Amino acid sequence: MQTTLALIDDHRLFREGLAALLARQPDLKVVAEASDATEAYRVVAATEPDVVLLDLSLPDESGLEVGRRLLKQRPRQRILAVTMLRDRTHVAQALELGILGYATKDQPGDELVAAIRAVVSRQSYLSPSLGAVPAELGSPLVKLTRREREVFDLTVGGVITTAIADQLHISKRTVETHRARILHKLGAHSAVDLVRLAASLGLLPVDSAA
Repeated sequence: MQTTLALIDDHRLFREGLAALLARQPDLKVVAEASDATEAYRVVAATEPDVVLLDLSLPDESGLEVGRRLLKQRPRQRILAVTMLRDRTHVAQALELGILGYATKDQPGDELVAAIRAVVSRQSYLSPSLGAVPAELGSPLVKLTRREREVFDLTVGGVITTAIADQLHISKRTVETHRARILHKLGAHSAVDLVRLAASLGLLPVDSAA
């Protein structure tokens, strides 16, 4: 069974070269192309590709905004950023949105194909050409918003819901809402799971998760 792909990039030569590369992969099939955000929304809605390969520099709208809107419309949409932007801010923002992978346009073709296949399997991917990327950018915690990260840190630190609400100046119900979103984003089922995750990431002593 072939994996269907949409190529969103405003550089025609790059799209053509990428399409030619992917045409040699029997398990991958390009079903749509677009050169701007407006066309991207139309072709993705029409073809519902398995993976969207998304440039972050589009002429009419930020690629990050395109990714955000696509994920809002189809929360399980798999997206691989393919861009020349390699600064930590863009990498972090892309991963926080739920974009699964971040590839650069100057990496070898076989590595780009490997990136696509990783995203097909819903694995996170960061291009080796990014160099020394901070470890936290590869962490599942990048999926959390700033407020969710605050609630996460306090929760794994053993702070009860009422105290979290007081400390962050929000309601108890809002804390519970944030915690539910955190559990969903991290694939966890309880606060105990969050503590274990924090321990595995070196955020607290391993024996704290016992």
